[in-house]
Amino acid sequence: MKATCLVCRRPGQFAARLITISLITLLTSIGCQDRSTPAELAGQVEVTPATEVDFARQLAGGRAGQSDRIRLSQTPIDDATLAALTSGDDWLEVLQLDAGVITDEGIESIAALPQLWHLRLRNSPVTNRGLKTITRCASIQILNLPHCDATASGVAELAALPDLRNLRLGGARLGSDTAASVARVKSLRNVHLIGVPIDDQGLRQIASLPKLQSLYLDDSAVTQSGWDWLFETHPRLHVHVNQQHLDRVNQNH
Repeated sequence: MKATCLVCRRPGQFAARLITISLITLLTSIGCQDRSTPAELAGQVEVTPATEVDFARQLAGGRAGQSDRIRLSQTPIDDATLAALTSGDDWLEVLQLDAGVITDEGIESIAALPQLWHLRLRNSPVTNRGLKTITRCASIQILNLPHCDATASGVAELAALPDLRNLRLGGARLGSDTAASVARVKSLRNVHLIGVPIDDQGLRQIASLPKLQSLYLDDSAVTQSGWDWLFETHPRLHVHVNQQHLDRVNQNH
């Protein structure tokens, strides 16, 4: 989202504009965002400092008890860097890496983390092997791999994660059969598939998830008939299609 300039010569006018914008922001968030769905699922961009602390210093800080997470949005990270992680890093709960490339080799290091519950790796071609390795990290609840190189059979491996709640996946090798694999992960509450050609049958399979609360599909192959079925049979489901909020509950509002 682009920043909006609020500079004004008159202090009173500045305050009025600030209050108005704050109210609009609050009303928008109430109307559109499922409180059980983190911004992570929707792919929203997080605000990051102009100068970020590098991996080594964040790692040292965590080991000193100063943090429970490592977040890097600008600094490229590779498999060799992640090799510094060990099973003794039980303080590390959130790992978010947006630059660089992590492969299946790096996943081996991540899987050793005993308390990791939130993993995000952008621009990382994790394959079926990597997804299977991730299941060794049983504490994972949020998994975000928008640029993976896996197939539906690899996604099916994620059913071994007992507490996986939020799943965000994208990748050129993910086909319509991915829906059946996602449907096997019964613990899921929030699903976001990017560029995966899910069709009407696949939509029904995903909608069968017993705990599903929100569904985001970008560039799917679902027809209008499929969406009509979903809105009729799952009226409380929070739905975004191609970044547009389309569930009927909110349309009525």
